[in-house]
Amino acid sequence: MTSYGWDASHYDAVPDGGRVVAEGFTFMTHKAGGDKDDAELGSWWRALRPWRGKILLGAYWVLRNTDGSNAADAFLARLDSQCPGWRDGPFILQLDCEPWNDGQTPAPTKAQIKECADRLRARMPKLMPILYAPKWVYGDALKGLPYPLWESSYVSGSGAASALYPGDGSSRWGAYSGQTPAILQFTSSATIAGQTTCDANAFRGTLAELTALVAPGWEDDMPSVDELLGADKIPNDINPGVKGTPGYNESMTLEWALRYATHAHLALNEVQAMRKEVATMGKNLTTAIASIPVAVATAVVATLPEDRDDISQEEVTTAVQAAMDAAIAKLAAQA
Repeated sequence: MTSYGWDASHYDAVPDGGRVVAEGFTFMTHKAGGDKDDAELGSWWRALRPWRGKILLGAYWVLRNTDGSNAADAFLARLDSQCPGWRDGPFILQLDCEPWNDGQTPAPTKAQIKECADRLRARMPKLMPILYAPKWVYGDALKGLPYPLWESSYVSGSGAASALYPGDGSSRWGAYSGQTPAILQFTSSATIAGQTTCDANAFRGTLAELTALVAPGWEDDMPSVDELLGADKIPNDINPGVKGTPGYNESMTLEWALRYATHAHLALNEVQAMRKEVATMGKNLTTAIASIPVAVATAVVATLPEDRDDISQEEVTTAVQAAMDAAIAKLAAQA
């Protein structure tokens, strides 16, 4: 699955978040500063924040070749002042590493990039900074950096991002500096939510997989099974109630089942217990666990009766548990 994203700046108007989501975009960042503060960052955050959960939000900081850890502190301070609540969930911390002012300002060095990213990682341990440090700037000069890369290689033409995307097998995804880029910026001429000349990006995976990559520490804060089953813990404000209590509603939609299954996948204690075991076996735990949600949701839908007008919460709970058991067993077998 390919996920599409948009990185915006003061060149772009604050968008309608619902329209961005409706067009299939699942991640978006906005320039916070570094060269100069983007004045509309706060307005952008207020407009997009209600859609958090459907779209992974983040921000990027222009890293200059005179900056280091001080840039990380300035980046976080800027977010705190303009984006209230940004620390309350997964978030993309993106560093923009490239020449500026028509090449008059050199790109930051590998050492400067590492110093800034290390500082961000230390101050925000739940998040993994991602580096917009394209091959056309650095080639193989960034070998050894323990942070994912965000490449840029543009196609020609303009229009919808999905129509312009060169494909998951494109050579534009080629490895450099010892790793394959996690995200590809493939155009600056996409039309998104009615705006033209937008930067469009692709991630070869699901939103859950991207979240696991850039916000791995948030897995630790997923609720327990007992917490998740509480009436006030059902995700996305869809609450059928609890059997035996006033207001309980036996009717439940397929949408609720899918959302419940997707949110439940990381809450189960078995996943937490497997972390050290799987890591010891040398598997890529982030990728492995991130692949579970779709399998669980698919299994739940297949298990529940065709007539979904009368499905109890207990039936969904049982289906989720069974699907998780099967997913975990498969993961253990592959380890």
